[in-house]
Amino acid sequence: MLNSSRFGRDYELIITLNTGEAVIIKPNIRVQFDAVKSVDSGLNSCRVRIYNLSKDKRKKLVKDDTDTKIKMPFLLKAGYNKIETLFKGFILESFSEKSGADIVTTVVAMDGLVDAQGSYTSTTVKKGDAINVILKDMPNTTRARISDRPVVNRAKVLVGNSLKLIENNLKDDETYYIDEGKLYIIKQNEVVSDIIPLVNASTGLLNTPVKKKYEVTFNTLLNPTIRIGCQVKIESIYAENLNGTYKVLTITYRGDSNGTDWSQEVICVRLNETKLLLSENEKANKEDKK
Repeated sequence: MLNSSRFGRDYELIITLNTGEAVIIKPNIRVQFDAVKSVDSGLNSCRVRIYNLSKDKRKKLVKDDTDTKIKMPFLLKAGYNKIETLFKGFILESFSEKSGADIVTTVVAMDGLVDAQGSYTSTTVKKGDAINVILKDMPNTTRARISDRPVVNRAKVLVGNSLKLIENNLKDDETYYIDEGKLYIIKQNEVVSDIIPLVNASTGLLNTPVKKKYEVTFNTLLNPTIRIGCQVKIESIYAENLNGTYKVLTITYRGDSNGTDWSQEVICVRLNETKLLLSENEKANKEDKK
């Protein structure tokens, strides 16, 4: 059995029960996880398999995917030596089953789940930004960085599931995603941070980047500082033609605290030019300095 701390790997999983009690899972309990985050208009998801929890904890974590009344926040942190948030959301379902000599608890979580299932908007927007109005009915989701949008100049009726209304109010060149409970709406050439992590052999690049059509795919050691909607700089000695700065579209995380996997696959695209989206506070501060 491999010891995760031996390789600098570390993780922490925190699941908060409906009662407010926190179930905290750390090494040396074995966990396996796979998570997918994408900018392409949908809810991000994470699946964790936890080995041989106590009977009491297994019982506390049971949740049926049809039960929308129970809200169980989910937080997975992971990394090398220093752990950072890898996935934050709410549990869709959780169940345990015997697998050989082990009892494995499977937990499936989704970002934005509670508001996707339970939010409802019924109002008329007479003027302003419809997105801000809809977000008032999504208590578990906050506004992050949103592309400039046309102001509503005539009355607009909004009735239905709040997240569906956000989807319906997107322009053709926009996508949305929810990351750690924050809503982003971006265009193809827009990014949400000016931080650009460097990816090369020294920082964890595991393979030679591969280009298919317009997208470039590469694998790295687990690195939560690489984020969807942000940029990354590739520096490969074997595919120098692909070196440069890219926008991250999708990240697939895979880990096994007692196995060999502790990595991520990144899909990105090169842009001719990019525009940095500002938060509402950053926009206000910029106006104040004029």
